Amino acid sequence: MFIIIAPQGTIIKGFDHESEVSPYARDEHEVWLGIYEEAPTSLLSLLEDEAITKDDVTFCFWRENNDLTWQKGKVEIPTGAEDGSDFLLGTIFRTAEDFVEFAEGYFELTLPLEVVAQVYEGAAITKEMIKALNPDGDIEKNLQELAELDF
Repeated sequence: MFIIIAPQGTIIKGFDHESEVSPYARDEHEVWLGIYEEAPTSLLSLLEDEAITKDDVTFCFWRENNDLTWQKGKVEIPTGAEDGSDFLLGTIFRTAEDFVEFAEGYFELTLPLEVVAQVYEGAAITKEMIKALNPDGDIEKNLQELAELDF
């Protein structure tokens, strides 16, 4: 899932690989009709980055700055099918405790609550925090990526 917050608004693009509306579940390997329908070009263009893989999508929501509610295309999902939005958007947690519990149940990954809590509180990310969260990761690469994102 990608959530892009930009001066013109916000766009959320999600992909549930197990969804019946996944391009991989279709012989034509095409985006399900309507997902990007009516999405503003100014927000849709934000998905053109190759790292995002725009066509790997099962749902898309957006909200321009003047919108009072979230918008989505005119998508007709078959009865009993899921686009994955309930599950994936449900992974956005209010508390560090909720996220740690999710990571353990879904990824079988034990994360230090005190470090996750620091991230939730907006603390500056340090080498020690990265090491605690991902002991096998490339710390310098992670710091570079954070710098590029302006964190």
